[in-house]
Amino acid sequence: MTDTEQSREAVRRYFDTMAAHDWDAFGAVLADDVVYELPQTAERITGRDRLVRFNREYPGDWQLSVSRLIVDGQSAAGSMNFTVGEEEMVGLVYLELADGLIVRVTDFWPEAYEPPAGREHLTEQGVGGLDRLSRPGGS
Repeated sequence: MTDTEQSREAVRRYFDTMAAHDWDAFGAVLADDVVYELPQTAERITGRDRLVRFNREYPGDWQLSVSRLIVDGQSAAGSMNFTVGEEEMVGLVYLELADGLIVRVTDFWPEAYEPPAGREHLTEQGVGGLDRLSRPGGS
């Protein structure tokens, strides 16, 4: 199995087990010293047990689905639709792998915002697509 094939399998298991809330199987795809970073909140979690616990204890009835995923060698990038109750978010994730295990995860959680005025003649509003963001004002 090539590095890319091994990485694809690990990344698939990462998302599948997370979506299923199968925390034992999720932990099995993480390196012991995995590093999880959230740049927007300047937080870092180090270690498999802490990252599994973080996900296990995340509040609310949340669901996720992967909308894009690119895996090449020892790295991967993707986007996911994440729902907690009525709130919808898009998460962007970057993964680093070694020996078939996830060693670093960086998650970005962008906020929806109203587009600036003056470009309406170039854009389409309210276009559906793979990624969904809750819009301010409910649109």
